[in-house]
Amino acid sequence: MAAGKIVGYAVKYGVKYGPHLVVAAKALKEPATAYAQAKLAEQRERKAALAEAATLQAGTVLKVFHDTHPVWVVYAGEDPVSAHPAVPVPLATLVERADLTQRMRPEDVPAVKDRVVAVKDTATAKARKVVKRDR
Repeated sequence: MAAGKIVGYAVKYGVKYGPHLVVAAKALKEPATAYAQAKLAEQRERKAALAEAATLQAGTVLKVFHDTHPVWVVYAGEDPVSAHPAVPVPLATLVERADLTQRMRPEDVPAVKDRVVAVKDTATAKARKVVKRDR
């Protein structure tokens, strides 16, 4: 009996709100796709910068922003070598106000697996704290 009611409600609300959901999905599909592609491009550029820095002697990477977009500047020692993605601004101008102490060595950057484990551990710790507080 309960399953029949659930199906009835599903049909009722599907008919009532279904067309609205289709219109909303069509309207939001392009912005969501563009955002996802931009994030993937940022990750690709970061990975390329870290790979290049790994090939250099005393190679490091620094994240700076140019026109609200992240740019990864690769250093060989104390000299900027390249930027990922390439920008029309000279490297000296790009890093003139940057905090050079924030540079990262490729071997110090945590792998994706390590970052996922850290986020999972943080979420677990927060959940435990909430449970303890409620008891």
